[in-house]
Amino acid sequence: MTIDQLRATWRKAFAADPPPAFSKDLLARGIVFHTQSKALGGLTGQTARLFRSLIKPGVDPPRQVKAGSVIVREHKGVMHEVLVVPGGFCWQGKTYDSLSTIAKTITGTSWNGPRFFGLREKREVPGNPEPGAAPPHQGDKETIKGRRGSGKRSGRRSSLRAGPLASERAP
Repeated sequence: MTIDQLRATWRKAFAADPPPAFSKDLLARGIVFHTQSKALGGLTGQTARLFRSLIKPGVDPPRQVKAGSVIVREHKGVMHEVLVVPGGFCWQGKTYDSLSTIAKTITGTSWNGPRFFGLREKREVPGNPEPGAAPPHQGDKETIKGRRGSGKRSGRRSSLRAGPLASERAP
C-alpha cells in the first residue's frame, strides 16, 4: 500500500486522522495491531497496566519475577521462602495465586504482598511518609530490597478515643 492508502485505512480503522509524523511502516504496524486486537481480544489486563504505568512520569514499571525465582523473607525470626511458579507462588508446599495471600498467612494481617516481600520499592519523601504504608517491624528483613529509613516506627495514632476517666465522670 502507498502511504496515502495507509492513511485512508487508518481513518477507517480508528475514525481519526493518523499522526502526521508516522512513517509508512508505523502506519502499517498500527493498523495491523488494531486489526489483530479486534480479532483476538486485545491486550491482557496485566499488559495494559504495564503500559499505563510506563506513561506516568516518575513511576517505575512493576517488577516482573520469573518462574523459578525464589523470594526470601525473614519475619519474626522465621525464614520464609516462596518459589515463583507459572501462574502463582509456592510456599510450604501449597500454591497460592498471590503474594498478598501468603503475606497475610505469615503475618496474620493484610499486607501488599509485593511490598512485604520487597518487590515493590517504597517511595518516601523526607518527613512525608507514604499514605497507608505500614510501619517497619523490628526484626523483619527482606533479602531482595531493604527498607529505607531509620527503622523507627511511625507515630501513628488510633482514631478511637478513650472515654472519660472515672474521676471526670459525673456522679
